[in-house]
Amino acid sequence: MRALLGRRLPLLDGRVQVDGIDEKVDIRRDRFGIPHIAAATSADAFFGLGFCHGQDRPFQLEILLRVGRGTLAEIVGAEALPIDRLSRRIGFWRTAESRMSQLGSEEREALEAYAAGIRQGVDKGLPRLPHPFVLLRAKPTPFEAADSAAVLAVVAFTLQSNWDVELARLAILTRDGPQALAAVDPSYPEWHGTGDEPLAAAGPALDRLTSDVHGLGDWVGMGSGGSNAWAVGPGKTRSGAALVANDPHLAPTLPPHWYLCHMETPHWALAGASFVGSPGVPAGHNGRAAWGVTAGLIDNTDLYIEQLGPDGTSVRRGEEFEQCQVVEEQISVKGGASVTETVLITDRGPVIGPALDAEHEAISLQATWLQPGQVNGLLGLHRVRSFEEFRTAFESWPGAPLSMVYGDTSGTIGWQLVGDTPRRRTGSGTIPAPGWSPNAGWEDDLVPSRALPAMVDPPHQFVATANNRPTVADDDPYLGVDWIDGYRASRIASQLEAGNEWDVATTMDLQLDRLSLVWERMRQAVLDALSDRADLAEEAQALAGWDGVVAPSSEEASLFQLFFADLDRAIVSAKAPRSVEWILGKGFNPLVPHNMFAVRRGGFVADLVTRQPADWFPGSWADQIALSMDRARRRLQAQQPDGRPWGTLRPLILRHPLGSRQPMDRVYNLGPIAWGGDANTVGQSAPDPARPDSDVTLAIASLRMVVDLSDFEKSRFVLPGGQSGNPFSRHYDDQLEMWTIGDGAPIAFSAQAVAAATHHYLALLPD
Repeated sequence: MRALLGRRLPLLDGRVQVDGIDEKVDIRRDRFGIPHIAAATSADAFFGLGFCHGQDRPFQLEILLRVGRGTLAEIVGAEALPIDRLSRRIGFWRTAESRMSQLGSEEREALEAYAAGIRQGVDKGLPRLPHPFVLLRAKPTPFEAADSAAVLAVVAFTLQSNWDVELARLAILTRDGPQALAAVDPSYPEWHGTGDEPLAAAGPALDRLTSDVHGLGDWVGMGSGGSNAWAVGPGKTRSGAALVANDPHLAPTLPPHWYLCHMETPHWALAGASFVGSPGVPAGHNGRAAWGVTAGLIDNTDLYIEQLGPDGTSVRRGEEFEQCQVVEEQISVKGGASVTETVLITDRGPVIGPALDAEHEAISLQATWLQPGQVNGLLGLHRVRSFEEFRTAFESWPGAPLSMVYGDTSGTIGWQLVGDTPRRRTGSGTIPAPGWSPNAGWEDDLVPSRALPAMVDPPHQFVATANNRPTVADDDPYLGVDWIDGYRASRIASQLEAGNEWDVATTMDLQLDRLSLVWERMRQAVLDALSDRADLAEEAQALAGWDGVVAPSSEEASLFQLFFADLDRAIVSAKAPRSVEWILGKGFNPLVPHNMFAVRRGGFVADLVTRQPADWFPGSWADQIALSMDRARRRLQAQQPDGRPWGTLRPLILRHPLGSRQPMDRVYNLGPIAWGGDANTVGQSAPDPARPDSDVTLAIASLRMVVDLSDFEKSRFVLPGGQSGNPFSRHYDDQLEMWTIGDGAPIAFSAQAVAAATHHYLALLPD
């Protein structure tokens, strides 16, 4: 491919005239391709970032743009049609266009400058058309400011906003009934730690689920549907200054979701990880304050079962039918005929059911991120100088809910849950509700941002969040029930509590921690069940001596993972045999191939194994544990008789969209890499619960960051890959080795450090 098409690298040195800036913009790049952008104004700085994104990530931006607009099939073909149909029905682009009119002048200026920078980066920063466009016989689409707003909505939809779990619960309910749903739903166990008090207990939430199941039954009848971040205060660090750490967990894609950068104007500076498609920096620092981000998991999305009227364009409300807004969407399909998608929009939101693989065609969606509103939050962090200003910046945030940690040079640390949060008139949003109910939907006003959980300078000198349930007094405001198991939060909290000499190196070591608290909880019950099984004595002895670390070299980890998966399937099959795949995480659309249940198996299984409730299996729990262990042993022996370590049984492959087919996988994908961890270890590497011995990994640390507020030059950042999306650039994978060993690169911040780090210099001149 290189011989035929060449390397097609971006322009990194010299001078280039561009449209869209007022004064010269300097772009200096270090040995990892990280740009240091110096500009006279804020708009020119965001232009410079867009220019670099356009140079290094043009195809990634094209994919994001087309998913947001629902035009992916135009260049990919019919296989992308389900994604386009879903995008058009939800209306990512319609929402983005309406949101632009709500923006303040500063936010609009940032988005427009960033979009202009992308267009010029693709047009003038790339001497030749990038490889993917040549292969697909396509041209880059000019990026617009509204595309960033559309990306905001796409991320909110795909980043575990609860709708997928609602549909999974509905699938279980309609297939196996309410008793099965109550038995197999991995609702948040009461013995897990919570977000702002990581070592405390969280209360049960099954009553909310039960209430909603009964409510649905009254109306329709029923027959037989993750990330880590923490901040450490000065009293627990080696330097006597705060530390902020972050490792967001996302799918193992190439190029990574993040792009490292440093921007500077006469009035502010900003360094960290930008999210491609947006000028914001969700993880980084501004020379005074530092912050990190995880998924907040506030339930900001609800689904409703709609009864369509005889005309096909109205929905039932009480005893009458109300007309929907009807939008005709034309979808172009490469190599095929165009498709007309008729979109119905109810008073709460669009009908999305026909674009999903679900039982009920008429399913509508209501989401805070589909409602018009301002976009502040991440776009204003470059000016933050205190925790109070940090909280103020997120008073309006219509994107994905976020759990943000904070630290600054004064020694203050804090945590804030952010995101627009609805008030429901009835129900709890755990399963789709009947749309024709008079009380269906939300109140007009949102939960005030200052009512969301927060913490500043706790006496234990750390804050930590890992997608686990936050503590809310009296459950007010109601935030939802779909949180991820608290094992990672508990492990992080226990380690931070035990240490008082934290620095960058020890913090990055903790980010790779692979101790399985799931095994620790199950260990005695499993070994007791195997104690009188002579045929499994070798396996019992191996697990009895296992340290519980899910290391790449561990054969015991392989045995445990296969045993756990088999037992998990047996447990859910016993109560919900028709819904097993949904419970194990089957998704509803190619855009979201797994539902949230996939990363919530640990607490559910470990709790049952420990309690061993009666009458779950025809035989005893001990019999089933032994049977699952025997199956795991046989499955492992079939793979390789002499044993197989976890890192080779479930290797990590970093996948590019064009690497899904041979021979492009050899050009674009990276791996296999012997990798450890699972869904519940701090160093997360979640396997597919239905196929733990495949090369499918649901989530990894898509970025690691540790900011030392005593000296920003000591801070470290690393991506699983590199800055570039071009496989023939050395920056495609030059950070991967550091990522695998738990190291990182500095982002030079001072003028002297930037000068010393410069390997390339490009001047952008106003045309």
